[in-house]
Amino acid sequence: MDDMALVIRTLYNNQNWIAPCKEPYKDSLCYFSIENKCKLDITPPKSGDMFCSGSCWERKLCKEYCWGCNPKGNFWGKRTVKGMKVFLIFRQLHKPDTLYTLWGKTLVDSVDNFIDKSGQKGKDGYALMHFKPFIAAPRNKWASNLTSSNVVGNLFGNGNYRFVKGNIATLLDSLI
Repeated sequence: MDDMALVIRTLYNNQNWIAPCKEPYKDSLCYFSIENKCKLDITPPKSGDMFCSGSCWERKLCKEYCWGCNPKGNFWGKRTVKGMKVFLIFRQLHKPDTLYTLWGKTLVDSVDNFIDKSGQKGKDGYALMHFKPFIAAPRNKWASNLTSSNVVGNLFGNGNYRFVKGNIATLLDSLI
């Protein structure tokens, strides 16, 4: 288990994952939030927003340091342990093959064995993983144009997280 790591696929956030995106309709990387083609548990921004009026986990990831297990009501399980490395990526807009950018890394601080009942959008109904405090890497330190094979060893597919081990975790760790 020591060589296991977790890769979480987030939405892009142009405020370093600590605040609502600024002018999301003018930022092409906000596409996945605006269109919500992935059918995520978010509220997309409204057209013309100066700051995103929507709701998503990403807007406060680097402030609250947690992430919910999908689908809603599921638990992280025994593979997710305190001290595990977590790598954070987002989708780029390249087609037909999706490319990714690695923008941050942290460690698991704790994993809830209960479903959150706070009523707070994005947390309520989820078992949460809590991270050690971290900040998004500066943009010039991001590792861009990574393939699914680079970040998870094969096609990422559906969902927003994958467990990886060995050479994939070592490669990601060396990139950021």
